[in-house]
Amino acid sequence: MKKILIGVVGLLIVASIAFFVLVGNLDKILKGALESIGSELLGVPVTVSAVELDLKSGTGQISGFTIANPPGYKAQNAFQVNMIRLGIDIGSLGKQPIVMSELNIQSPIVELEAKEDGSSNLQTLLKNIEKNSAKADKKAAEQQPETEGVKKGEPVRMSFKKLAITGVTVNAIVPSQEPEQVVIPDIVMENVGGDEGLTPAEVGSVIIGDIIGQSLKSSLEKKLTEKVNEAAKGLFDDIKQKLSPDTTK
Repeated sequence: MKKILIGVVGLLIVASIAFFVLVGNLDKILKGALESIGSELLGVPVTVSAVELDLKSGTGQISGFTIANPPGYKAQNAFQVNMIRLGIDIGSLGKQPIVMSELNIQSPIVELEAKEDGSSNLQTLLKNIEKNSAKADKKAAEQQPETEGVKKGEPVRMSFKKLAITGVTVNAIVPSQEPEQVVIPDIVMENVGGDEGLTPAEVGSVIIGDIIGQSLKSSLEKKLTEKVNEAAKGLFDDIKQKLSPDTTK
């Protein structure tokens, strides 16, 4: 299940760096790109409080990353994380793929809300990712400047030497059940994207999709409701079949 989707909410998150590496005011531009492309992919508002990059040291951090809930659910956000740390291989900037030495998403909080019919906010977001991936990559390609290694209109690709999602807490609310909190196992992957790399939508799908998938799986293992279990099983199988073979190219 750790390879449920070839794609972050990394997310997207860092996939846009290459688009603007030759442009001034990079932090502010990247923040806008993450919100724009992330919202396109997930079909709900994505917001970022701040982006701080130090290209001299090849490090950076993204703070206050949130994904709003789809319409019809109570909580304001479906996902939030206060800190995302990243390492960048400076020599790969402007090339295909851009190589991230590390992406570490620390202590994200996921709000799982299920309905009587077995649907949930997280399943809605997974379906939006599948439906909107092509549009998100098209928007990303339109926004990026042409560089020596990336042609105009071609989505930049990202490769991750190490990708870690740690300390995920799921707050689960299911009809006729007491609210429950579940801590899911840490997700650690290496060589994500390989030599070819992943597009921005695929990066977002790998990270957000994996967090959502693991959140649903861990909650379902608590047997919160048979309806949610039945509704999610087919979705898991379909996504895994379509996307997992390409997670590490």
